[in-house]
Amino acid sequence: MTSEDEQKAIEKDYSRSWDEKEKRYLELSSEEGWEFIIPVCAMIKELRNQGYDRQLGVARYWHMFVLSRSRDRELRDAKAVLVFRFKKDGRMKIQFWDDEQKQIEFEVERVEITPEIEALLSRLLTQPVN
Repeated sequence: MTSEDEQKAIEKDYSRSWDEKEKRYLELSSEEGWEFIIPVCAMIKELRNQGYDRQLGVARYWHMFVLSRSRDRELRDAKAVLVFRFKKDGRMKIQFWDDEQKQIEFEVERVEITPEIEALLSRLLTQPVN
């Protein structure tokens, strides 16, 4: 497989992982008690519009949104991860691990992409695909 073919395969794997997570969150957002997921769906759409769905994969954890450069959706080989935990009151907790050591953790008042989150996304993109 050429490097261009490999890159396309990686992007397809990543995009598929986003499709599955986005579909699940859209389903959840229409259920009673899960309305707090509606802004999450908007954030995912914004991240996809910025092209992150072709550069980062989404892990299979249903209760949180986890991004990495790993093609393994179980994250067995992930070197770094960016974790979003959504709270029913609309807040969002962000955690970033690098080489299995928690590096950064903070909370924001609402679900949105902040400059701090953009910096962590950029940091995550420096990791090799694995």
